[in-house]
Amino acid sequence: MPRETNNGNVQSDFAPVGDSIVVAGPSSSLTLPGIIVSQIVSSLCENNSVIRIDVDPTDDFDAGLHRSQSLAAAHHSALANHIVNHRAPSNPRLRSQSFHEWIRPETRAAIAMVWPGIDNSWVRQFLAAAKAAHVKSMVMTISLPRAATSKLAALAESLFEANVVLVGNEREAEVLTRVFGSVGPKIEVHQALSLHGQEERTSIHRITAFLQKDSLETLATLLSAFDAIPEAWIEGYKLDIVMRYRGDVAERMVQESYHSDFVNLIGTDIASSDLNRLCAASSALIIADPTFDSRAFSIAVECGVAIVVLASTHLPDIGHGYIGALLADMDRPVSVHVALSHALRLADLRFPPPDSWNDLVHHIVGTSPLRAVRSLPTTVAGQTGTLSVLPASVSGT
Repeated sequence: MPRETNNGNVQSDFAPVGDSIVVAGPSSSLTLPGIIVSQIVSSLCENNSVIRIDVDPTDDFDAGLHRSQSLAAAHHSALANHIVNHRAPSNPRLRSQSFHEWIRPETRAAIAMVWPGIDNSWVRQFLAAAKAAHVKSMVMTISLPRAATSKLAALAESLFEANVVLVGNEREAEVLTRVFGSVGPKIEVHQALSLHGQEERTSIHRITAFLQKDSLETLATLLSAFDAIPEAWIEGYKLDIVMRYRGDVAERMVQESYHSDFVNLIGTDIASSDLNRLCAASSALIIADPTFDSRAFSIAVECGVAIVVLASTHLPDIGHGYIGALLADMDRPVSVHVALSHALRLADLRFPPPDSWNDLVHHIVGTSPLRAVRSLPTTVAGQTGTLSVLPASVSGT
């Protein structure tokens, strides 16, 4: 079993006072590793001075796939947090020198975020710089579905100089504990670092879209985006559209669409229990103009599923801290198609709830946790609970 730390968290390993906290990791706001680093930095900035180091060993770290903008990252860019930002050189020797320059003895803590499967060779240099400056260090590693424990064991050699290693699940913690033995870093577990999704999913890409009542223009955009799926692939897709409507125009639009055999239009109200099952069974959700009290968005966040948020000219004031939401232009079919394709690539993941990031910060440095969003009472699958769906600016906490 993983080793225990004092008081159930790792804050006792870090200096109670000091200058900035240094956080290093991938930077691209179009990739999940970069989005997660941004979310951690954003949460830390609430009560701490932060120096962020962008570490991207290659220049093409976000090339090769069409990606859509992250809603969480868009909210990060709109904040006025005071963050000192550095970009680590790609040259290993210069990168090592830079780490030693940026991690000073007065630094409170040095935190590195690594992602299995990408180049993490820089971590050893980062930890060496922290050790040379007598600064306590932590490495966070993301736990992914079906991740090979052999890769984690191989990565462990680079993490040996850390004071604490934080992972997303008990299984990976046990792997590292066996590798490190009694002389390695402390191993801790936190749910924010786990992206483990459903173990078994159908081979069909089930897409559920929620549109505002009688939103015929948005319906036309969505159908055009869905029709862009190649005919050779369409048998692997199913689109359910939930939209209350009057008359028969919406039905005709669906019937006249190219892939109409794979589209189902639902025009009736859905009970919370049925909505929960629909969301949980979906590979990805599409939600047009979600409001603060959107049932669909609330349950989607609770399910941890990838969401495509359709917006027009303004940034939706919802989804703060939820890294599984993507933005698309509701007036451009190509934007919706790219975002949907991106979301479907994330179907195996289950994204953590927004509040988990502030809880993670509390776990790390002992900062009083701040709620990312207000909890709204709701009924899900016959059980009453709370779902975090509102932005901090209106949370009152």
